Amino acid sequence: MRPRFEFPALGSVATLALLLLVWPALAADKVVLGLDWQALGRHAGFFTAKANGFYEREGLEVDIQRGYGAADSVKRVAVGEAAFAFGDYGSLILARAEGIKAKAIAMIYARGPYVLWTRQDARINSPKDLAGKSIGSPAGASVRLLFPAFASVAGFDANSVKWVTVDAAALYPLLFSGQVQAIVDYELGWPTISKRASEAGIALVPLKFADYGFDIYSNALLTTDETITGKPDLVRRFVRASLNGMRAAFDNPKAAGEIMRKSFPMLDAGTAAEEVAIVHTLAETPDAKQHGLGYISREKAELTKEVIKKTYDMKVDVPIQDTFTNEFLPKD
Repeated sequence: MRPRFEFPALGSVATLALLLLVWPALAADKVVLGLDWQALGRHAGFFTAKANGFYEREGLEVDIQRGYGAADSVKRVAVGEAAFAFGDYGSLILARAEGIKAKAIAMIYARGPYVLWTRQDARINSPKDLAGKSIGSPAGASVRLLFPAFASVAGFDANSVKWVTVDAAALYPLLFSGQVQAIVDYELGWPTISKRASEAGIALVPLKFADYGFDIYSNALLTTDETITGKPDLVRRFVRASLNGMRAAFDNPKAAGEIMRKSFPMLDAGTAAEEVAIVHTLAETPDAKQHGLGYISREKAELTKEVIKKTYDMKVDVPIQDTFTNEFLPKD
């Protein structure tokens, strides 16, 4: 006797097909990515990864949430509010010294973005020209805190400048009015301040710390040791999709700027595109070109740790191998 084969009813076949279609969405890993601040053009790589389906293809559903500072983003990962964070590597080192078990898994600002915007009429052509000048800064700004280390590397007296302490919102008016000759910032601020300075008839000149030998790591992708150990495949998929988003944004800053404008109508697409181009210069260092986007050099990580340790009077030494890993970077 021939064996009988039972075929499902048509309705069951349709149901099965529907389940197969929705299964990827049902199976996606939901994760939160915490930013260092409100969403801006500098974050376009993550939103490009989302808009282009890079996260979805890796089986991820990523909720990108704004942050409230570099230190805050590290803490959000530590307490489980976010699986991943885009935060400052120096802040991670400090957090590690306090017992927070987190690591950098891909470096994005591989070139230090610290800068002073100086008035052209102040004739600050090199760090030594800062002597006797006034610099505007919030009290706890990282650029201000790192200034003595920068002065040491650049070969001038850090005490030769005068600090004028103001809230962040008062920095531009302070500089434009001539009450100070320079203000602190990250290079990512150039598209915004240059536009406003031009409208005010003020010519500005950037003084980038990295151009004078002070080049340490800044923002990176972060996660906890627990996530790395318990969900290595999740980490690998997240890093791969995020870096693909970065590359896509770098290849077409204009399109990335439009993605940001559509998601955040208050943002200017042109300004966002300019920020993407600046992130590209920070990310594509010689190390990144040789070893791949996101690569973290042990030597530069050690240098960053020593600067942070001295700047913030860190009492506990942190083994550098505990602060980063390159194991999740794409091999191709």
